[in-house]
Amino acid sequence: MDNISRRRFVRMLAGVPFIGIATTSVTTQRSAFGRNQIEAVELILRRLVDSGAVPGISYSIGNTTETLTEGAFGLRVVDPRTPMDKDTRCPLASVSKQFVSAGCFLLQQNGTLNLEALLSTYLPDYVHAHEMTLAQVLTMRSGISMDDEACEKPADGKIDDSSLIANLNIQKLDFAPGSHFAYSNCAYNVAGVVIARVSKMSYASFIEENFFKPLGMTSSYQLGARNETNFAQGYGKETHEWKPEPATPADKEFASGNLVSTPGDMLCWNRSLLNATMLSRETLKKIFTVPTPHMHYASGWFVEPSGVMWHAGTLAGYGTNNMLVPGTGYAITVLSNTPQNDHWKPADTAIDMYNAASLGPKLPPLLKRSRTTAFH
Repeated sequence: MDNISRRRFVRMLAGVPFIGIATTSVTTQRSAFGRNQIEAVELILRRLVDSGAVPGISYSIGNTTETLTEGAFGLRVVDPRTPMDKDTRCPLASVSKQFVSAGCFLLQQNGTLNLEALLSTYLPDYVHAHEMTLAQVLTMRSGISMDDEACEKPADGKIDDSSLIANLNIQKLDFAPGSHFAYSNCAYNVAGVVIARVSKMSYASFIEENFFKPLGMTSSYQLGARNETNFAQGYGKETHEWKPEPATPADKEFASGNLVSTPGDMLCWNRSLLNATMLSRETLKKIFTVPTPHMHYASGWFVEPSGVMWHAGTLAGYGTNNMLVPGTGYAITVLSNTPQNDHWKPADTAIDMYNAASLGPKLPPLLKRSRTTAFH
């Protein structure tokens, strides 16, 4: 398997109507987080490491005002054995899409972009841009190809924004924009290009200046941009051993999955969402609104009937999840250095952690997942 084809999809959920983030303050939580709650959460994570489901895993749980607990288990490097800790940097994979969406909505909030305008307003060199809006791109209803390999492969020896558009220009849309849902990394790569074009800076610089720096997310950056000593090596399972899985050029380049962070930094991000400090509550309501009753992907987030909002991420070597529960005001981040597998499902693990800690009424399991509605 070549490098680009190692890039994997997060499996999607079936559709349900939106149950939105509150337009007023979320419920105030008790700040005490007992030892029994911590032990219940960490038992789940220790079992994942001890059973061989993951080499290493880190996590954080917080609310609107504070970090309640964070930690790590297992190894960030298998050989030589090097432990994972709470400050270990880990690629976010498709959790990065939350920042792509937020960037587009921030530009709209500032009056420099209109999500309902035709995509050709901002990306005239994409041949299908006149057929869709950026809002359809962000809600996975654009018809832009679901084939990562096709859009992320080199063109003229380069992997960058120009190669992405060149590759997409020779592909048909998977369906007429607005007619179906289909999870597309290529679509979010396109949205990243729009952010760069409109802001007149690189996508990574835009996210750094508008989110990471203001929120104090000092351990967050574009994959490949720093040579970190405390960085989690990615692994895949080969027979009974862990095999290193290096990040690909496409993983580092494209906005759909190219950010790195830590559980602590992600709490800064989650707190900004719960408190509406970077984006207004009106803007957040739009971000978390599912456009049709036949799906439940909003803009960079899955929305459950319970009101849980989340996104998982999978790259070769990494499996992640970030989850908000606005009704009770809690947030959970889980990062690991192996992809989702039969025994490690990051989104389900976050639900299990919430329930084990008794943070509120018991959350139901996530709905059955489907990658697209186009071919059902």
